Parts: sequence; structure tokens; C-alpha cells
Amino acid sequence: MKTIKIGAILAFVFSVALAWGVPFSDDFDRPDGEVGNGWSTQTDGTIKVEIVNKEVLIHGQQATDWARCGISRPVENETKIQFDFLANDNFNVHIRVDDTSTGAYIDIYAWPGGPFSYASSKDGSWPGWTEIPGSNMIANEYNTLKLEQDGSNFILYLNGKEVGKIKNENLEKITKVLISSDAAAGTVGSLHIDNVIIGEPGATPQAVDPRAKLSAIWGELKKI
Repeated sequence: MKTIKIGAILAFVFSVALAWGVPFSDDFDRPDGEVGNGWSTQTDGTIKVEIVNKEVLIHGQQATDWARCGISRPVENETKIQFDFLANDNFNVHIRVDDTSTGAYIDIYAWPGGPFSYASSKDGSWPGWTEIPGSNMIANEYNTLKLEQDGSNFILYLNGKEVGKIKNENLEKITKVLISSDAAAGTVGSLHIDNVIIGEPGATPQAVDPRAKLSAIWGELKKI
């Protein structure tokens, strides 16, 4: 009976750790096939989202106009998202961050070789695209994209250089990240994604209220 209770408490402690927003990184250095590692994948039925040669490859023929295909995961108490990408084959690259409590989101995208544009919505409605001048990716090479939250400002970095600042007062906290691609129906292409970093790996997890969390754990231990 004690073994069962200890196991339950370990599961409880693990769930508390997740709630604290543990920094996360993924280099996809694992066998070809399903992405796994807590990622959700979405496709339009004809696009494959899978690990190929130790990176995520989004590829195939788009079946539906502008259907997003890619990888996503929930996020809590983190303010930085970074990844490497190669967009050189008819598919664009998107990163979208959401605050599901307010409906606010920021969506950023670019076509191969082109500048990035963004849409910043305060309530889930569609605001239209705004181009970011001077934000052209390097064609036919891997680029590094980083989005960092600073209060209501979201700063975009491309290959280590700040290229834009997006404001959204209603996007108070990032709760979901989507890295994806889309295109017109019939388009054949691919997008490569690698080295995703969320937060600062190696940093101390951000606790909302450590004393409250420890008190809850101690309460469970006393029940043994």
C-alpha cells in the first residue's frame, strides 16, 4: 500500500514540476518516424510531419488551401521560443503563440527568402498581415528565429539580430506554441525544423509560489 502511495506522490510532484514551466529543448536526435517527446502534430491529410535525418520534416502536397501543418505544444511561464529552420522549397514557415485565456495571439510567417510579416490579434479576430522591413531570411540556408516576450512587447530576432517588435497588451502569457507551414492547395514543398528551445534550458524552473507547492507536497507525504 505504501508503495502505491509513494508512486502517486511522485506523480503528483512531477505534475507540480510541469506546472512550474520547466525550460525545454529538443534537437530531434532520434530515429526517423513520429515526432513524439510531447509534441502534437497537425496535418491536412496529405502532408507528413515526421522526424527525418534528426530534424522535423514537413513535406508533401498541400491538399487544402492554407491548412496549417506542423508541431505544437503547451507552454507555461516561459517567454522565449527559438528554433532553426530551412524554408527553400515552396512552403513558408510560421510561428504562432497564443494566450488561450484571452484569445490573443501573434502569428509570424515568411516565404522562402522573403521578409517576415506578422498578425497580432487581441481577441482571436483576424487583424491582417503587417510586413516587417529588413527581416529577410537567408535563402537556401538554415536560419535561427527567436521570439522573446517583454511584457506586452514581443521582440523578433533573426539569426541573432533584432528585426522587429510586436505589441499585444492582451497576450499576457504564452500558453501554446505552433511551428508550422501552409500553402495553396496543390503546392508541393517542404520545411525543415530543428533545435527548438523554449525558455532557458539549464535555468531554474519558474515557480509561481514555491511555499504553496511545497506545502501541498508535504500534505500528501503526511498521508502515508
